[in-house]
Amino acid sequence: MKRVLVTGPSGFIGAHCLRRLAMEDCEIHAVNRGRSGAAAAGVTWHAADLREAAQVVPLIAKIRPTHLLHGAWIATPRLYRQSPENIAWLQSTIFLAGAFGAHGGVRFVGIGSSAEYDPDDRPCIEDETPIRPATVYGKCKAACWLAVQAAAQQHGFAAAWGRLFLPYGPGDPAGRLIPSLLAALRAGKPVQTTHGRQQRDFIYAPDAADLLIRLLLSQETGAFNIGTGRATTIRSVVEYLAARCGRPDSPQFGAMPLAPGEPAVLVADMSKVRDRLSWAPETEIHQGLDRVLSGA
Repeated sequence: MKRVLVTGPSGFIGAHCLRRLAMEDCEIHAVNRGRSGAAAAGVTWHAADLREAAQVVPLIAKIRPTHLLHGAWIATPRLYRQSPENIAWLQSTIFLAGAFGAHGGVRFVGIGSSAEYDPDDRPCIEDETPIRPATVYGKCKAACWLAVQAAAQQHGFAAAWGRLFLPYGPGDPAGRLIPSLLAALRAGKPVQTTHGRQQRDFIYAPDAADLLIRLLLSQETGAFNIGTGRATTIRSVVEYLAARCGRPDSPQFGAMPLAPGEPAVLVADMSKVRDRLSWAPETEIHQGLDRVLSGA
């Protein structure tokens, strides 16, 4: 039986991955600093701070996971892009991958980011689009994947990397785009945004988790996009939510400047995922937004 360790199981995407993994025939372990998280049947919880090397080896030696889904990382809205904590997580992941390999690990899947790609106006293709990240977060994620590949080569385990695009859905933390919009709309406050013409690949969080678990349980190696391949403008999302909240005139487009280096287009090419994992997203953007609005 596969013995799976999930890091970051209490985070936005990690919690969805844990619930999805509970549907599989696996022995499931989850680790965070508090030894607790979202309820999921059949999960054994462990307490450890993965940024402390002295806590990592005893954890891996105790569990001896065959599979590791690594999602633990800094993700605090508005802070994570340039935070020095990214470097701490890069260092800890390198140590974690080495310990995993040294204790007989078979398969490592890490959750990366679309922020690793060079901003362009074309869809991002895993093995073609240049990796030229603009932020500290993107640089550390890109470096992490290189380090994981090195550990895999040294220890002989299989490794894959899921570059996550723009997830949304249940559990989306306050401060991110859609929760911030809804909070302002429901409070009757003005909704100040950029021009909103940026095209983004929004993926419903349970769909992202489904793809990550499919990747974890597959035999595929390499980098894979975790997206939908569908371009949606930020403006259309804002307008849809405003209309559904009964405040269609509240958005103030152009009231905020674009962030430095913000790409006009950030959309995944999903050909590799379709061809090698036989996966397609189930949730269309308006369907997902309606579920968020209803609290489903």
